[in-house]
Amino acid sequence: MPYSLEKEIFLYAPKDKVWRTYRDYLPKLVPAMSTVDEIKVINREEKTLEVFLQNRWKISGGLPRSVQKLIPPKLLSYHDEAIWNQKEYVCYFTETPIDGSQIYKCTGKNTFSEKGNNTLLTISFELIIHPEKIPGVPTFIARGIVPKIEKIISKEVAKNLAATAKVVERHINQK
Repeated sequence: MPYSLEKEIFLYAPKDKVWRTYRDYLPKLVPAMSTVDEIKVINREEKTLEVFLQNRWKISGGLPRSVQKLIPPKLLSYHDEAIWNQKEYVCYFTETPIDGSQIYKCTGKNTFSEKGNNTLLTISFELIIHPEKIPGVPTFIARGIVPKIEKIISKEVAKNLAATAKVVERHINQK
């Protein structure tokens, strides 16, 4: 059963600028992100009201040491496929490990809402780890620890997403 999480982040910046910065400029902000080593745009297709993006993320960590021991470094790089719906101001995304192991899948959406001249970013996602795909760990053991790992990782992801939001906010407000 996937672990679900929703987080609201208030940004002191206009919705349109927050939206465009996330969609179009996030790779340029990597130097200001403490846990992100690289965001590489693999494919970008623009339509009238949608942008389809495929990015490759390389994360340096930020996870608790107990989780780092269980997660091979190769799982800290992942594919991010996203549909940015301009009409709804919603980004729908799917993240999977770059190594093709399919050990996990994260699906969700980021909703950008206008609050006066500011933005409420609502991030919601589900993370599922497939215990039978964890190498070197018997499935019956993995099934017992996966829910705990999903919860820990989801909370760390939420913290990193909040930190990224603050990087975006600072970038917009420094212009």
